Amino acid sequence: MADEATRKAVSQIPLLKTHAGPRERALWPQRLKEEYQALIRFVEQNKAADNDWFRLESNPDGTRWTGTCWFVHELLRYEFGVEFDIPVTTGTKWERLVGSLAL
Repeated sequence: MADEATRKAVSQIPLLKTHAGPRERALWPQRLKEEYQALIRFVEQNKAADNDWFRLESNPDGTRWTGTCWFVHELLRYEFGVEFDIPVTTGTKWERLVGSLAL
């Protein structure tokens, strides 16, 4: 079960209401807009809490995402690339690729 702080943080992120995948041309732009709004809000929350740990960007269609994640351990910053594709149909499992780890 999640603690109260986690519940509060998650409750401030907008819910995704549009059930659509990239093949659904009429609804996909609305879904993508919701995805961006949720991601932007999550990043804002993290920065406000001094917990900034990733950068993501997508292609113009919003189907391929790439970025960088990092963490600091014992004053060393570990960074790695990440990329994933949004499945063309809703309900399909996501394929993730985590790139090499760098100091």
